[in-house]
Amino acid sequence: MIQLMKYTYLMEPENIKKELDLLWRRYQEILDNKNSNWEEMNEARAILFLTGHVYCEDIAPRAIERRLHLLKDKLSLINFFDMIDKNSAEIKKLREDELFAKLERFYNVIKEFKNKYTKGKYYIDEERFLEKYGEKNPQKEIKMGYKGEFVKDKK
Repeated sequence: MIQLMKYTYLMEPENIKKELDLLWRRYQEILDNKNSNWEEMNEARAILFLTGHVYCEDIAPRAIERRLHLLKDKLSLINFFDMIDKNSAEIKKLREDELFAKLERFYNVIKEFKNKYTKGKYYIDEERFLEKYGEKNPQKEIKMGYKGEFVKDKK
């Protein structure tokens, strides 16, 4: 995570992708290993929470927003996302600004990561994680729900 934060600060999308890929691979190793132990499940939980929720939903958008005022043609965060997501006609001109092009690459790396799944069907295989976490959890009366919410079994 420290390397990921460093590359985010430096705004190096290619290195950010490499770091996210390393974390994703480790997360998948844990989920795919039938013998993952409780400590490893909590490592997977940390990867899921920190990358999927804290990094992609909070840190990455803030990193973009903090740089938007430095663009030649200033944009709001919503306008930035909207222009890229809709492949606006103005994008070609905006890409002439090196910072815009770098922020666009960064945003696309984050979007790609957020939409990853392998054997699951939800955001970064969270349902696979929840199932396996529940199997390994020594406190069976406490279940983990979506986005890390704890739910106490009402039996």
